[in-house]
Amino acid sequence: MATSKNKAVDVRELADKALAKSHSRQRDELALRHTAGQLILWPESERGIPNELVRCAVFSSRNRKEPREVYRAKAPLVVPVLGGGEVIYIGEELRQDDETVWMQLVHLSKVARSEWVSFTPHSFLKAINWPNKGENYARLLTSIRRLATSGLEVYSSRFDKGMSTKLIAKYEYARGQDTPWRVQVFDKEDELLFLFDKLYSRLDWETRLALPGGVATWLHGFFSSHREPFDHKVETLAIGAGLTLETVDDKQLSEAAQQAKRKERLREAKKSLKRALQALQDSGFLVTFDISRAGLVHVERAPKKPD
Repeated sequence: MATSKNKAVDVRELADKALAKSHSRQRDELALRHTAGQLILWPESERGIPNELVRCAVFSSRNRKEPREVYRAKAPLVVPVLGGGEVIYIGEELRQDDETVWMQLVHLSKVARSEWVSFTPHSFLKAINWPNKGENYARLLTSIRRLATSGLEVYSSRFDKGMSTKLIAKYEYARGQDTPWRVQVFDKEDELLFLFDKLYSRLDWETRLALPGGVATWLHGFFSSHREPFDHKVETLAIGAGLTLETVDDKQLSEAAQQAKRKERLREAKKSLKRALQALQDSGFLVTFDISRAGLVHVERAPKKPD
């Protein structure tokens, strides 16, 4: 005779199977919507990115020429999503240039309505406004390698659990500059498609490419994810952009020295944010901005261009 404990186990197993079946069905539906061109919608003048990724520092705003950190499974990068949630990342540190490459790959997949996209490196460099130089072919391939070999977990308010995913599934390349490369951007068995189901941001591509890569492009993405951006503290935006406010070595200092070091870095972050905000205003993306004495950043976005 089955005990009440066994019955409870059976009920849980049935519930887990039903949930897995529902999840699989939803994933298949998203894949079908993608091939039908109905999952991710934006015009040619824009690029899309999930809100969770554009509101955190997984694509850091640090200068791409600085040495990149490598985050391992034992000590992953954990960054908060401004507005709720967190992203956990394993792999070589991603920067804003990697985000540009990834958004273009996603866009090509949207246009092709296919998991796989094909392009010549020459045409890709032109699309992301990188000079047609040999070093940039190597830079592009390196960026694709980073995206393919990294992994991340996303937990946010719209999911009831953390989801692991890869930014791209596979890639193929050739040595010739005009020989097509192929990248599998999506895999219907992966969770990446869920991030593009409804809650994603649309970034004006021309503005993005005209901005200096780093804090300015990060802020452009972040403020693009809000119809009417509300005020944020300098510290909040600095953390969101991945600017360094604290280091592991700081723990060796006295408490007073740690606080002094943090204040110094916060002042530098404020200067970086101010320069980036000025670039956004000069580009026409912002009408105005202000950083109050209390360190509160206020911005007013220009009206969105019609589709």
